[in-house]
Amino acid sequence: MKKKLSIVIGLAMALSIGTTCFAEADVPSSSSTTESVISTGTIDPNNFTLDDLLKLIETNNKEIQMLDQKIILYQKQYDRDGQNASLYKGTSSVNYPRGQYAAVKIITDVTPKLDEQNIKNAKYDREDELQNIKFTIEGQYLDAVSCQRQITVINAQIENMDKQIEQTNAKIKQGQLTSDALQTLEVQKSNFIAALNTPKAQLEQYELSIAQAVNISLDNTITLPEVNRELVKFDDSNIQSRIDQAVNNSYDITKIVNNISILKIQEDIYKQYSYNDATGEVNTGLQIQTAQNNIYTTQLQKKVDLWNQYYTLKNSEDSVNTQQIKVDNAKMNYDIAAAKVKAGVLTEVELDSYKLSLESEKVNLENAVDNYMILSDQFEYTLTKDLPASS
Repeated sequence: MKKKLSIVIGLAMALSIGTTCFAEADVPSSSSTTESVISTGTIDPNNFTLDDLLKLIETNNKEIQMLDQKIILYQKQYDRDGQNASLYKGTSSVNYPRGQYAAVKIITDVTPKLDEQNIKNAKYDREDELQNIKFTIEGQYLDAVSCQRQITVINAQIENMDKQIEQTNAKIKQGQLTSDALQTLEVQKSNFIAALNTPKAQLEQYELSIAQAVNISLDNTITLPEVNRELVKFDDSNIQSRIDQAVNNSYDITKIVNNISILKIQEDIYKQYSYNDATGEVNTGLQIQTAQNNIYTTQLQKKVDLWNQYYTLKNSEDSVNTQQIKVDNAKMNYDIAAAKVKAGVLTEVELDSYKLSLESEKVNLENAVDNYMILSDQFEYTLTKDLPASS
């Protein structure tokens, strides 16, 4: 089935960032060599693959571009705060009235660390979002291809019904059948025609989503290149330990722990330099307590999310098994019909109807396998994305 999908790729922003060193951190700096570099994502509208589309996400996707800009803003903030902190280099508490040096120490010892952490978090979020978008687009692409297959099969079924109607009309003219024999065939044909609406609408929606994700426009008529995934069952033999490991290494927990470390530095500054004003110390202590409590709730939610993701995957596996049974049944019906053709009970046209029913179930099985493999890849990514490199 051909739909409108002309590949007209817009200009995308690729960021070239210089680096500076501040507060013992190797953090990209916007003040040194930050600049915008124009790059053009291109694709052959008549010859492209799913991989070609996935590569365009990094350069053309609007959400990723926004996250890139967010990183730049954090880098600029880091540079500004670093320059501000350098103004106080070499100073000590003796240079300020009692109680005022705490604010200076916050500027020099705390704010840069917060800026550095913001940059790290933004970069992590960017890479995580990029991978999740790729999973989404791959799933939509495979669903779109499945819709194309469904449309092809349904059109073939409609053609088969036309042939059966033609044969039945001939038998009616010969007096072998009555006109009532056409009714069932006409109803079946009408049902097939109506059934086309769903995959056509879904295909259009999937193509639109893909186009938006990689910043392309819909002009030319093309057919998405065929692709499907091979079924590889997810190994869940040690799922409990893998989920526990993923929770313990979660970057969400790491963010909280890093924040607590910075807050403790801030708390020590208030303790040492605030003198009779305990407001800063108390407020920071409360922030530390809240963050420590968040570690437990975050771990719990992470574990719940992972188990939910696992059971979603298992449900998808059940769907594959169920669809395989349907394929087996359709194959059995086809074999029985083929035997009847040899016995002269059925015609070749009627046999084609059974063959197309089998093809339809095979398309559904391929789609179930594709969906399962996407979920499997996503789950594997979630389990491993935060693990140390040696794991």
